[in-house]
Amino acid sequence: MKFPSVNTVFLLGALLQTVSSTTPPQPSLSYLGTARINLKPPIQLGVGPLGARNIFPINGGSFSGPNLTATIPVFGGDWGLGDPTQGNFYVDAKYQLETPDGAHILVEANGPQQPEGVVHTRNKFETGHPDYYWLNNVVAIGIVQPTADVTAIVIDLWRMHTPEGLGCGGNGTYIKRGVMQDSRVQHLPGVA
Repeated sequence: MKFPSVNTVFLLGALLQTVSSTTPPQPSLSYLGTARINLKPPIQLGVGPLGARNIFPINGGSFSGPNLTATIPVFGGDWGLGDPTQGNFYVDAKYQLETPDGAHILVEANGPQQPEGVVHTRNKFETGHPDYYWLNNVVAIGIVQPTADVTAIVIDLWRMHTPEGLGCGGNGTYIKRGVMQDSRVQHLPGVA
């Protein structure tokens, strides 16, 4: 059995200490848009093994942002879970966007209620339409707030962006399936 040299162990320890004591660059956010979703009265399934399940059917709505405008048809809903012991709610929603040019975009959103009462969501988009295909690669977060009469919700959506300088070898070349180390790429085994 071959053991690493003392120098190798020391170098790895120093590298790990450097990495763990450095704060990584912060990603940035850009405004993606705001969804205004009308809700039908909730359907209460009661408390089951996973919590208190409440279904909030969607009764239409709209989405408006700098690069995307759409209607939200009367389709989909939130199959959220409430935790009666903690008094909070967890969103589990699916709905659709229809753009003026006929594209259909599926939106999935899930996330927990925060102590201040708003809900933070992770949002995923899915479409095959070529003009909106970029949405399939968006990582978005949402801040959900109900209207005063709780007949609708407003979701402000934000797109996350990689910090400057990450994800490329410093020359603007995209690294596909590589591992960054000391500004060099070491390709994973079996990947050209």
